[in-house]
Amino acid sequence: MKQLIYALLLTLMLPLTASAQDYLYQRDVIVPPYQTLREFFDMPDRPGHYEVTLISDAIGPLTFRVIRIHGDHEETLGKKRSFHIGSHSFQQAFNNVHGEDDVMVELSNSNPAAAARVTVFVVELP
Repeated sequence: MKQLIYALLLTLMLPLTASAQDYLYQRDVIVPPYQTLREFFDMPDRPGHYEVTLISDAIGPLTFRVIRIHGDHEETLGKKRSFHIGSHSFQQAFNNVHGEDDVMVELSNSNPAAAARVTVFVVELP
């Protein structure tokens, strides 16, 4: 019986470990109360399609912004203000057609009393 339980747990964990290896970047960020934080991600120098995902269980409100960086030029790809309590999420496609661009994520915490923990995932799509 014990072996069956271990086999079941191992089977359930395999998809989780396989998907965790697909992340190009995974970073946990703490945004202090009533502050804005910018995180830069140096993308590979190859053409590709990516997806940026931001998740938080903070009280909020939070503002997420995904920015394309090309040299000194910044272009906002997507922005979302979330007023949820404990279930914030935002996804944005990032197509790096020529392999020359990088991505920056801007996180704003409008809660003056509590810090917000945000997890950022950047995944390369097939």
